[in-house]
Amino acid sequence: MSGALVRIAAMALKELRVVLLDRRVLTTLVISPIIQLILFGFATTLEVRNIDLGVVNRDTGVASERFLAGTGAVRNVRSIRLYPNETALADALEQRRILAGMVVPSDLSARVARGEPAEIGLLLDGRRINAAQIVAGYLGEVAATTGATLRPDAPAAPQVIARHWYNPNLEYRWFTLPGMITLITTVIVLSVSVQAIAREREFGTWDELMALPMRHWEILVGKCVPAFSVGVFNGLLYILVIPLVSDVPFNGSHLLMLLAIACFSLAVTAIGLSISTLAQNQQQAFLGGFLVIVPMMLLSGYASPVDAMPTWLQPMARLDPLSYMLIVCHGLFLKEMPAAMVLRQIVPMLGIATVALTLATLLLKWRSD
Repeated sequence: MSGALVRIAAMALKELRVVLLDRRVLTTLVISPIIQLILFGFATTLEVRNIDLGVVNRDTGVASERFLAGTGAVRNVRSIRLYPNETALADALEQRRILAGMVVPSDLSARVARGEPAEIGLLLDGRRINAAQIVAGYLGEVAATTGATLRPDAPAAPQVIARHWYNPNLEYRWFTLPGMITLITTVIVLSVSVQAIAREREFGTWDELMALPMRHWEILVGKCVPAFSVGVFNGLLYILVIPLVSDVPFNGSHLLMLLAIACFSLAVTAIGLSISTLAQNQQQAFLGGFLVIVPMMLLSGYASPVDAMPTWLQPMARLDPLSYMLIVCHGLFLKEMPAAMVLRQIVPMLGIATVALTLATLLLKWRSD
């Protein structure tokens, strides 16, 4: 076994030397991820801010004044623009000058004063469906508050008092920035690991590699080291950078996070090596990596919850190491996730790594024969 360790160490040192001596690679692996973390973390927010609303107001009573005042007081509303008629309102919506348009009927105040049901027309830009739904929620809350203020003697409707655990102010950065650890690490680790075997074929050193007195699994373990090290380094770097550039807290255990990042990096590295053993050159390897990255991101649960996916697609999502690492990142950043729950996410990642490394070994043996 000591001989195997010596051979693996020699292969790992050789691979690290290839990566570390290339300044362009270092720039890509260190500076680029930090820039991506900051840009994507702050730009990919699901919160709707700076909302421009259009209004056709046919009512001059107290109810419309209170409703528009309450709407203007919403912190994410930037402006309320008055339009003379529905045609002008529709044109503004079509030209994307506003996100939503409201039509206040002439009898709004009178109906509210009599305690009768009153309605306000709302036009939303369905081309921006998520933002439109959020704005509809904002305006619904304003309408309910306005009605309760103007008619306090009306029978009180049941109220739901919401408290948001772990993210009390619903800051989307608290969701996006921890998630960026998984996405960016995946891209970086795959970009390194998919080159490991394909580079040997393109540089003409494939035969020399196969002639080495090393078993196939020893070659792959040595090839794992650079990509694995890059993943662990970048993951730890993100843990330090995120609290410095934002208000996102880290409440969990750093040791558990390190363990999870190591297992995740190993799983992604193993997937990259499987792709690399099939590729004839680095261009094919990059295309294969890109072919895998997009489904992994879509199935991770970052863009939409796994439970909301079709039933037939959810088992495929369970084979994605990103889905498990995403749970760990959010759990350790936003709350002190117990060690038992972290380990339940680590075990599947180790299983994926084992299967992928076994597949890479079989493919390498098959290609070498």
